[in-house]
Amino acid sequence: MKQVVLVAGVDYEFKGVDFRQLADNRRRLLERRNTARADLRFVTMDVRAGEIEVRDITFPGGKRTEAVTSSKPFTPVGRASYTTVGGHTRFKPGQWTVMGMPEVYRRVQDIGAAAPGTLTELSIFSHGWMGGPILVNSDDDRTIELTIPNLFGAPSTMTVPLTGTMRDPDDRDARPRLDFQPPTTDATQLDLFRKAFAADGVSWLWGCAFPKVVHHTLWAVEQAKGYTGSGLGGDVVLKLDAVVDDDVDLLNQLLTGVPGFTPFRPRSSTVSVAFKFLKHAFCRANQASYAAALADASQAAVHAAPLGTYSEYDVGGDKLMNVHGGFTAHFTFYKNYLGFAFDPEGRRYAVYRPGLACPAP
Repeated sequence: MKQVVLVAGVDYEFKGVDFRQLADNRRRLLERRNTARADLRFVTMDVRAGEIEVRDITFPGGKRTEAVTSSKPFTPVGRASYTTVGGHTRFKPGQWTVMGMPEVYRRVQDIGAAAPGTLTELSIFSHGWMGGPILVNSDDDRTIELTIPNLFGAPSTMTVPLTGTMRDPDDRDARPRLDFQPPTTDATQLDLFRKAFAADGVSWLWGCAFPKVVHHTLWAVEQAKGYTGSGLGGDVVLKLDAVVDDDVDLLNQLLTGVPGFTPFRPRSSTVSVAFKFLKHAFCRANQASYAAALADASQAAVHAAPLGTYSEYDVGGDKLMNVHGGFTAHFTFYKNYLGFAFDPEGRRYAVYRPGLACPAP
């Protein structure tokens, strides 16, 4: 039986977005496409409701049947789950029993153990950033608070720092540098994660990947005199007149240690650089993204917004999500200079494949 895992995050600003509805819309679309009437299992993981729904659609004797089971093993998420810090809505610490990314990974691993090669799609509907899906908007503050009982009075708390690659247990969001290595994922678990996916299996990260500095730096490149959307030689020197301090800092960070690159002076309003270094910088930025990490971990393609772009909600049609169409110049850069393909559904999500390499310029 083919399987699809659909994850619905939380609209943590409570502005009316229902990611569960989008996940259900995806399920209905995939079923409509199932013209071969193959047996399908849809597993929907609803973070806000704390619910796991399993829906089996089978065709015994050619007749469609549907069986649905659901459970709520996790604590639901509501407005009381959040606090406001510096004007931003943040998930309160200590909510360990809320569904998070580790539980998503375990579900995929379970498929790898029980029914390898059957997972055709892992779709995560949520807000997002280059670090991955934002299921609840929690913090990785690298500490854990432990409650210490006191037989003679009130319990006390102790803050313990986390070391190495340990995940913060009350952090429920994705962390590309932690999630696919021990202790969160050991070699056996990683093997099961990979075995779950079908030969043509794919993951979709439907949320944004919009670090403003990546967008602005790429825009500054596209505004440079002499830049063209294709065919530009690597040794062509572009003078970037539209950069700001953050852009210069980003390029210095991404190109640190690259042979032949001389770091820019801080607070430069104009920089000149060979195009080969700019291509390398944006490749390395995408290489550090969660989409690239997930592709490597799953050894399967990942469809995700390319860095510096954001997604939006469909106003008609399938009522899913798409990458905003106003980033045409960015799409052209990624396609022609970094070799990215885009999703076959025409939603403008980039295809991240395992082993994204950034050869030295």
